[in-house]
Amino acid sequence: MDKDVDTQTLSAAIAGFLACHVLTCRFLVQEGIVDQQRFAAYLETALAEMTPGIKDQRSLFGLQQIINSLRTSPPPPATPVQ
Repeated sequence: MDKDVDTQTLSAAIAGFLACHVLTCRFLVQEGIVDQQRFAAYLETALAEMTPGIKDQRSLFGLQQIINSLRTSPPPPATPVQ
């Protein structure tokens, strides 16, 4: 069964999926649930460890977007989690 893939629709679905992850990670940092610097460092280490084994580096784009988002967002307010 041959079916054509609508690349525009597929790209939109992937972008939405990645956006959800970026926003979730930013929310966790902003609410003080996870420490921004430690989380970004953890993700950077994970990216560095995975990179050599991945043939298509574009597959790591989502992780890089999350790291960039964490690094460019302002630090969360110093309020305790309730």
